[in-house]
Amino acid sequence: MEQLFRVMLSLSISGSLLGLLLLLFRPITGKVFTKRWTYYLWFLVLVRLLVPIRGNVNLMEYLSVNLSAVIEDWAADTESGAEVAAGSGYGQTPTEVGSVEIEADTAESGQNAVRDGQGMAQAERRIEWFAAAGVIWAFGVLFMFLKRLYAYRRFVSGICAAREPVMEDKILKKSAEIQGRLRIGKRVPIYESDAVDSPMLIGFCKPCIYLPSALLAQMYGREDEICLILHHELIHDKRRDIWYKWLFQAALCVHWFNPLVYLFNRKFNVDCELACDEAVMTLLSEEGRRAYGNVLLDVAQQNLSPMMHKNVLTMTLLEEKRTLKERLQGIARYHKKGMVIGLCSTAALLLFAVVAVVCGAAEIDSQAAEEGTKLGNFTARVWGQISDSSYDLGDSLRINKKGTPYRMYDDDALIAGESESDTWRAYNYCGGENSVDVSKFALNGSDAMWILHTNKETSLEIDSQFNLRDGRFKIVWVKPDQTVQTLNESGEKNTVKITLPQGRNVIKMVGQEAKLEEIHVAYSGIREEDFDGIYGDEDIEYAYQVYKGKKPIDGSRLEEAYLYLNTEDESKFTERLLEELQAGGIPEFDSKLLVDIAPYMNKKGVSECFRCLLQRGAVSEKDWEKIFLYSDSELSARYLTEALHDGNASGFHDKMLRQICYLISTKSLTDIVMALDKNELSFNALIDDVLPFVQKQDEAVACICHYIDLGNVLSNDQLREIEGYVVEEGFYQVVEYNGKRK
Repeated sequence: MEQLFRVMLSLSISGSLLGLLLLLFRPITGKVFTKRWTYYLWFLVLVRLLVPIRGNVNLMEYLSVNLSAVIEDWAADTESGAEVAAGSGYGQTPTEVGSVEIEADTAESGQNAVRDGQGMAQAERRIEWFAAAGVIWAFGVLFMFLKRLYAYRRFVSGICAAREPVMEDKILKKSAEIQGRLRIGKRVPIYESDAVDSPMLIGFCKPCIYLPSALLAQMYGREDEICLILHHELIHDKRRDIWYKWLFQAALCVHWFNPLVYLFNRKFNVDCELACDEAVMTLLSEEGRRAYGNVLLDVAQQNLSPMMHKNVLTMTLLEEKRTLKERLQGIARYHKKGMVIGLCSTAALLLFAVVAVVCGAAEIDSQAAEEGTKLGNFTARVWGQISDSSYDLGDSLRINKKGTPYRMYDDDALIAGESESDTWRAYNYCGGENSVDVSKFALNGSDAMWILHTNKETSLEIDSQFNLRDGRFKIVWVKPDQTVQTLNESGEKNTVKITLPQGRNVIKMVGQEAKLEEIHVAYSGIREEDFDGIYGDEDIEYAYQVYKGKKPIDGSRLEEAYLYLNTEDESKFTERLLEELQAGGIPEFDSKLLVDIAPYMNKKGVSECFRCLLQRGAVSEKDWEKIFLYSDSELSARYLTEALHDGNASGFHDKMLRQICYLISTKSLTDIVMALDKNELSFNALIDDVLPFVQKQDEAVACICHYIDLGNVLSNDQLREIEGYVVEEGFYQVVEYNGKRK
């Protein structure tokens, strides 16, 4: 396992280098070569990630040998220095490494023995770490594979349960015609379903096309546009793209620890859709290409992007909204490549293939494998100790004996305050409504188990028991008057009946370098009508105290508050937050804070908070995209348009426009553009962030004419760039309008 992990690690590094090289040249090759070329180039990265091919010139082997030598020299120097500093000499008492002793010889042969022992210790430690990492890696591969398989089967089962065959004759005839033109042998069935939110192709051996019922209803009578969708999905089937996607998922499972592989997968998916778009474009007229772009916009504007099946193996018409801009630009700027470009792309492909072979993979060292077998018992024994005892981890804890958590144990005033700890580690921690059970636990400081708000005096029974292995530990009760009573410090099983005064009562555990086993604490004998609330910790308590109006809103704790609120309570909490913001409260509330809490809020609430921030001028340049992602984007766009007209968004410019252009409808984008002034709209923004998304003639022409109205005159080169985004009639209209401004 250790040697296999070494090989996989070298493949991961070499594949990452090749993938980064591809991404580095992608902006250039994407403009010069075909999209299909870029798409299939990812196959070299996959081979490099999965197949241990080695060449005579092997970069990975070179790095592996030299890096290992450097590390070993550094480790030897470090250990030698430590030995001299400790005053250790040759021929002294045995040196212990883990559970293996390296015994020095007599003074006469002591020097050689110590050197051999150090080398053995280094080899043992390397094998120990690689063996442990290899086991973790293997379990990770199995987990990721089962997770993906389960998600796929669950998703497909849900789709199949809610599907109905498409019976529209025009659609079926067009589909058969396209399949014949593409020379697809087996007929691909077409279904509609409420369980999908974007057109998609599903199935490895027997693929089927699924269309959202809502989309079919919206596009009723527009069979030609539906056929464009079918054409896209059938090209995926023709090229066996879903097989290619499965191969990339295999690479993700094997290299689950490498974040770069996830980045490569995302770019691969984008290139897959761009290549498919390109294949569709080759068979369409200019009007057909424009209609195809409008279909993509319609799918995006109906919020049909497939969020719930983002990680499921399907081929969808619109993988992500954020890729829409690049795809629309590809459609608008499409043109066929010549023979010279084809020859250049072939040469570039060969160059990348040579680089892939040179990157290589580390060879399995038979001698190292033999050593691993020889020391297998040692490795297994150390790994067993780690898995059997959590206290091996506790030995390395850093405790500040002058800090508040450490001093808290003997200071009732600190215990009565907010819970605070610099060490909180648990194994198998189970905290229910009225009980807490932990198998192994390390604590330095305090932690609230229950915060009980009583509306009158009431009684409560506390059962507790724990096994203290090291340090000090106790269960305490903090009364409303801030006095502290110890309930259990011995650890023996006991039941204490206490009378809770009206107010805030807290049951806490307090530890000082405490390491414990088998903790059990529970309460019983309560009457719910005697309590205004029972909370698991201070954060939950704060959230509901603010929700009930008993505490003011603290901006620094908003994220913690939203984290613990359920959906119904969140809406009411947001109403209270908006009241405070509209009244000018919470001065520290800004766009960064809104982005932090937005995932826990409803979309309308995020939009309303965004409106307040616009009035305050407190929206940071880097937060626009995330705000529109989490909010009701159309409502947020309307508020932005109003703010631009009222002069409350004077800091808005084309950099912000670039972040939100793909998230809003054509009409909303046009409204925003029409509200911009000369300093807020550049030609680059118009050509890159506006026109690809407003490909309907009236809106595109209106945006261009507004840009001219701002005092700009288009040059001939600029007019040629615009020509691809408007129909011929609209283009002549723009030329005439521009001529009047010269």
